[in-house]
This record gives sequence, C-alpha cells and structure tokens, in this order.
Amino acid sequence: MLVLAVAVAIIGSFFVEYLVHLFADNYEIEWMHQADNTNSAQEIAIAMRKTHRESERQMNKAFKVASDGRW
Repeated sequence: MLVLAVAVAIIGSFFVEYLVHLFADNYEIEWMHQADNTNSAQEIAIAMRKTHRESERQMNKAFKVASDGRW
C-alpha cells in the first residue's frame, strides 16, 4: 500500500509539473518591481517612530508630574 501511495505521489507530482509548464508556456507571467513598496515601507517606519516618540513624551510628562509632588 505504501508503494502504491508513493507511486501515485510521484506520478501526481509529474502531472502537476507538466500543468505548471503548460500554463507558463501559454500565459506569460512577469513580476513587476514597484518603487511604491519601498516608499510606503519608509512612510510606515517614520510614522511608527513618530508614534513612539509621542508616547515617550506622554510618559515623561506623567512621570514628571508624579515625581514633582511632595511625599
């Protein structure tokens, strides 16, 4: 039974590979490089830094208010 399963898997793999090559021959697929991806990634990083800085400022203000009080 195991031999039969392995044989079916191998034959199936050849069949899928044949279909992929047939599809690739009939339909040309091109990967296009988009420069917008790097710009959007940079914009996200900048926004995250701004958010981080703002949260640090808020924490510093709260800490300063809490530490200025008399014990």
